[in-house]
Amino acid sequence: MISTIAVEKSVIVVDDEHDLVNLFTDALSSYGYDVSAFTDPIAALEYIKKNPDKYSLLITDFSMNNMNGCELGNKVKGLNNNIQVILITAYENIDGNILNFERLKKPVTLQILLEKVNNYLKK
Repeated sequence: MISTIAVEKSVIVVDDEHDLVNLFTDALSSYGYDVSAFTDPIAALEYIKKNPDKYSLLITDFSMNNMNGCELGNKVKGLNNNIQVILITAYENIDGNILNFERLKKPVTLQILLEKVNNYLKK
């Protein structure tokens, strides 16, 4: 069984841009979060299927190959309804599915991202 403390600080980052994944991972890790990162949403989903209760927060880009962030968020919520989802997007208007998720508009500063993560995970 995973301890509550570990889950409260566990984040999964999914973005098809390697540089952003590395930047977000480094920033979140430096604040003490346990971060797993993926550049392929399908690989991320397969990993989450094996560990559905490990994470309390999913941070994902909207526009990715193979699966968009909204689809990923909905599939992850189907595995663990308690996981929170932050969707990062440059788009102003996206279909109604996005209303279920927190949305951050690109470009996202690390300060804003960390504030949102802290709000969700109550450091």
